[in-house]
Amino acid sequence: MNPGDTFFGFDRRGHLWFVLTEEDANGDVVVANFTTHDLARRRCSLNCLVVAPGEHPFLRHESCIFLQGASLTSNTRLDRGVAEGVYHPQASLSAGLLSRIREGALASSNTPEPLKPAIRRSLGQS
Repeated sequence: MNPGDTFFGFDRRGHLWFVLTEEDANGDVVVANFTTHDLARRRCSLNCLVVAPGEHPFLRHESCIFLQGASLTSNTRLDRGVAEGVYHPQASLSAGLLSRIREGALASSNTPEPLKPAIRRSLGQS
């Protein structure tokens, strides 16, 4: 899969996941998911990276990126999952939205520190 590709099936909760970074030397990519933005929930805060309805065809209500749950996974695993029908591709993120999410993820204290070098590389930073 490529950066900005979105898909269902990575979790059992029905979240829309997306590829955040290019594949690294080990063949891994960072993935994260959208979740409902709700300040009453423990997972959301005023620091959430909020995405409005319509910024992606799937989003019908205000959503945020669940950066705490972002992880590194094998791109081969994702490609195999798509080929086997385990993961269900959806419309890709726009280049602008992908860039905004990367920049927000890099700036956020919610993003796991071990993932930030891959995000920096995807933004062309050292």
